[in-house]
Amino acid sequence: MAESLGLGAALWSPLGGGLLTGKYRGSAEGRLSDLGMVIHTESTDQKTAAVVVDTVLAIAEETGVTPAQVAVAWVRERAARSVATLVPIIGPRSLARLDSYLGALDVQLTDEQYTRLAQVSAVPLGVPHEGIAASLDRLQGGAADRVTAPVVPVA
Repeated sequence: MAESLGLGAALWSPLGGGLLTGKYRGSAEGRLSDLGMVIHTESTDQKTAAVVVDTVLAIAEETGVTPAQVAVAWVRERAARSVATLVPIIGPRSLARLDSYLGALDVQLTDEQYTRLAQVSAVPLGVPHEGIAASLDRLQGGAADRVTAPVVPVA
């Protein structure tokens, strides 16, 4: 929405309160136990198996950096590719974590890694978008791949 309207956005909690570090898989210690709120958990299929957390952990292993650094690098890359001004807001709870997060400044995700993260984290558009997309080919006479949508400038 911010991009469509030419607005800037503060990208609050790029680590999901620690969710994207994978730390809550082995312990509840952290914001989850300290605050009991302002925390994301692996409460949906999208956030867990073969999806967001698993993808961040896999890319961290591939690149040899921490999951937190992958998550911050991902948000920074998203901001770099955006036409809008997107500013990640981190909230480290210690100097050591701040140092770790700052290490993300040296992390370069490949296009393939960025695409994987973007795909697994995409928010479903819901009604009516998904219904229209499902019937688009039929609505365009079975030739949706040959129909070019008009480009509408954003006001």
